[in-house]
Amino acid sequence: MSFQFRFEKILSMKEKEKESALNEMNVFRKLKETAEKQLLDMIDKKESYLRDYERLMKNTLRITDIQESEQYIHFLNKQIEKLRKKVMELTKEFQVKNHLLLAKNQEEKMWSSWREKSFAEYTDKINREEQNLLDEMAVIRYFHHKN
Repeated sequence: MSFQFRFEKILSMKEKEKESALNEMNVFRKLKETAEKQLLDMIDKKESYLRDYERLMKNTLRITDIQESEQYIHFLNKQIEKLRKKVMELTKEFQVKNHLLLAKNQEEKMWSSWREKSFAEYTDKINREEQNLLDEMAVIRYFHHKN
């Protein structure tokens, strides 16, 4: 007779839910990291453009060049703001996924510890039955040798 945990299917389901939550969290972590990198690249691009723009301003420029530069800076600012919002949303979603993972992890640990306790109880029961059988055999041998 081998040990069979009554709720093995539930434990398997909880393990799969935990793995799924971990995978989702990793996807959002990668998305967040990508968005953060894009944001940093955009900020660097803006800073570089502003340095170039300041150098050009020292020289004489046409009004159209100044207007184009101002429009481009405005465009970069909008892109940066859009990326900041995206990073914030992904950060919030990542935190939600992280909390979900922690909950799933806790559930899975609870079921696993229950399985371990059930296995320990099963082992104790088997050991008691085995000991009772050995005791019974010893008593039978004793009376058999006595007669």
